[in-house]
Formats: sequence, structure tokens, C-alpha cells
Amino acid sequence: MIKINLLPFRSARKKENIRRQVSIFVGLVGLVLSAMAYYGFLWSREIATLEEKVNVVEAETDIHHVTIRKVKKYEKKLDVVKTKRGVIQKLELGRSGPVKIMDAMTQCVVRNRMWLKSMEDKEGALNIKGVAVDNATIAQFMKNLGKSKFFSDVNLNSSKQVEIDKNLKFKKFIISCKALNPDMPDISTQAAAKR
Repeated sequence: MIKINLLPFRSARKKENIRRQVSIFVGLVGLVLSAMAYYGFLWSREIATLEEKVNVVEAETDIHHVTIRKVKKYEKKLDVVKTKRGVIQKLELGRSGPVKIMDAMTQCVVRNRMWLKSMEDKEGALNIKGVAVDNATIAQFMKNLGKSKFFSDVNLNSSKQVEIDKNLKFKKFIISCKALNPDMPDISTQAAAKR
């Protein structure tokens, strides 16, 4: 019988298997490292691109902040101009207001039957003192005031008979009302509307 010694062949085969496994392992490690390097390079390029975009956006944001500050500065100036313009318009209306109220008052007076002695204005509240021939004349005068767009809240405070001569008897009256300027908006109405 022939005996064959397979021990060196087995050891050579074992060495070959170990060598193959080591080379496969080294190849896989190299493949993994090269894949990691490739993706690392791609991601670093992506990060660099995003950082560049962030820098551009930050620069644009800084420019917009400067523009926003300029706009706010101009808005403040515009508010000041609007306030001044409103004051000027109010003064213009206030200048012509008393003239219009006096003209409206003369339109309400009952001619040849009454005369006014005084008119006192306290922040739009008028106290009118006068003398009339009779109560009907006072009532007509109050009715005329109520119809006018320049007056509201017309009230008779007092009416009493006075004797000027022995034969002449007249009615002395005091009427209160609110004077309005139809060209100027009523501040109390605006405040109520805002609530």
C-alpha cells in the first residue's frame, strides 16, 4: 500500500486560505476606506457649498437690515410730517371755524323778533344769551339751531320775562348747545369708533 503524506499540502492549503481571507479582509477594508474617503469628499464639497450659500444669505440679510433701518427712519420722518400736516389742517379749520359758526348763528336768528346779547364758547359748548319778543320766537330760534349742521344738543337753560319800559315786555333767555365744525371730524366720535 502506498502512503501519501498530505500534511504539507494541507498546511499549504491552510496558508493559502488564510492568505486569501486576509487579502479579502484587506480588500474590503480598503474598499470601505475608499468609499468613506469618496463620500467624505462629496460631503465636504456639499458643506463648503452650503457654507458659501449661508455667507451669501447673511450678506444679503445685512443689506436688508440696513434697508429696513432706512425704511424705519423714513417712516418716523413720515409720521412727523403727517403729524405736522394734521396740526396745520386742524389750525386751518380752526381758523375758519368760528367765522362759519358766527355765520350759521346769524342764519338761525329770527329777524326783527330777537337779538343776541352775548355768546360764550367753552371748548365747543356755547352759552347764548339774548332777548326775544315771545316764547314762540325762542322756540323757532332753537329749532333753527337744531336744524343747522353747526349746532347740536340745543337746550333752553332759562327763559324769563323782563320789562324794558313800562309797556315793553320781552323774554330774556339763555340757551346752551354744542358748536360743531362740519369740516373737522368730531374727535369723540372717532375715539368711540376706534374702541
